[in-house]
Formats: sequence, structure tokens, C-alpha cells
Amino acid sequence: MKSVNREKNYRLWSWGILAAVLVGLLCLGIGCDGGSSSSSSSSGGCNTSSSSSSGGTSYDTFSKGPYATTQNLSSGPGGDSGLFYPSGTGPFPVFVFGCGAGTNPDSYVDHGNYIASWGFIVVIETSTNSGTELTDAITWLNTQNGRSTSVLYRKCNMEKVGAGGHSRGSIGTFAIASDSRLDTTIHVAGGSFDGQGAYNLRKPAAYICGADDTMATPNAETDYQRTSVPVFMTIMDGVDHMAAAREGLPAICAWLLWHLKGETQRQGDFLNSGAVFRTGKWDSKSKNW
Repeated sequence: MKSVNREKNYRLWSWGILAAVLVGLLCLGIGCDGGSSSSSSSSGGCNTSSSSSSGGTSYDTFSKGPYATTQNLSSGPGGDSGLFYPSGTGPFPVFVFGCGAGTNPDSYVDHGNYIASWGFIVVIETSTNSGTELTDAITWLNTQNGRSTSVLYRKCNMEKVGAGGHSRGSIGTFAIASDSRLDTTIHVAGGSFDGQGAYNLRKPAAYICGADDTMATPNAETDYQRTSVPVFMTIMDGVDHMAAAREGLPAICAWLLWHLKGETQRQGDFLNSGAVFRTGKWDSKSKNW
């Protein structure tokens, strides 16, 4: 009976997220880019992040990075993934990301280009609870990296791999977090429903949540309490479920630069009292370091 009720609650919640997505796409402009094209590395328009309330407006990842990016929304293992990659030969670390329930990679074009502009190859997938689409994407990237006809030929650093997701995408990330190929996971506005997600974690994890998200954030708090690996959690003031993925981009990029690019000087930006991701709108904590 408990499993039936949980599934019923999940379906209701998923429909609620879908409704919120439709509103969010209109109000926030999350899906304002689309198709296959190149994107410059300059900020502005759809790509502007809300750094003014962050307490760290001069910090570099509050703007897009130095790389021009290319996107292809008909890519990946099934031809329906979003692929975003930086200019240059690389090799670049890779990051696979799961969308929120009821959305697809079209809704996260801004996010993909933003992360890729910091020197990452990004694949965005439509999410399932199992997260197998994320592990499939990693396998696909490895194949493309060795294929001379691929645009990704020898561009992927498959020794540095991260996974993450927004909402349902976070749940899928928990499900595959024990994959030995992963170096870190990022969970955006998506705590596990059963409180068991943290037990799959093997590598450092970041939980990025919104204070105005009354369902996912409490679930993530439970996951945080049960996390035994090094973990950072932030709850952004004035941020709801939909906006968390966009508002969290500066922290997502800085976290990946630390864990996948070896920029260890960024550790203090997350862990030190008064640091950029522990002040202003960032209400943060960490443990197990």
C-alpha cells in the first residue's frame, strides 16, 4: 500500500511540475534558445544570470566562461539529446545532466551553453527515475571520443566525468551515483522521494536547492543528513523549484571546475565561512570533508 501511495504522490507531483514548467517557460524564458547553432560566450539576454543578489557579483562564474559553444539538439544515443561543447581541441571533462519532469533538452539550452562555456562537454537528457539515460550518455560520449568522424573525436576527457540533474533529473542521478566512471554528482531541486538516494553516492556531491521549494528541498535535507561522502548543500533565498537550475548555474560551474578541472583553489568558495557560496542568498552547509 505504501508503494502504491508513493507512486500516486509521484504522479501528482510530476503533473504539478509539468504545469509549473509550462508557466516557467513563459515567465522565465528558460527555453528561449533552440535548434542547432553556435552560441557566443558573452552574457546577456536569455543567458544572463541573477548575480546581483548573490553576495558574489565579481566572482567569475556569475558570467559565462571564455569558450564559444556549439549546440546540437538532435544528438546523443537516441538522437534526441542536447549536446553542447566548447571551441578548441580539448580534451574537456564531460557532464551529463537530466531534465526536470515533463521537460526535454530544449528547455535547458541556456544551461547547457552556460556550462559548456567553462570548458565542459555537456549532454542533456530527458529524465527517467532510473537514470539509465545518463549512463547511456557517458557510454555514447566514450564511443564518440574514439570515432574519427565525430565532432567529439579526442575532445572528451573520459577520466573526468560528472552527472547531475534538475528535479526528476536529480532523482535519476541518485539512482546511478554508484557508477564507477563518475567523479562527482550535482543534485538540483531534487531530493529522493524515499530518502534512500544518498546511500548510492560514492563521490563528492552538491545539493543545490531553493528556499521557496516546499517539496524538493525538504527531501534534499533528508538526503543531506544521510550522506556519508563529502557533501555541500546550499538553499538559495527567494528561489523556487523552477528557478533553482538557472540560479544555481554559478555554483554548478564552479563546482565542476573544482572537481573535474582540478581548480582546487575553489574549494574554499564552497567550504569556508563567508565565502562566495556561503553568503548573500546562499544559505549553505557542508560535512565529511
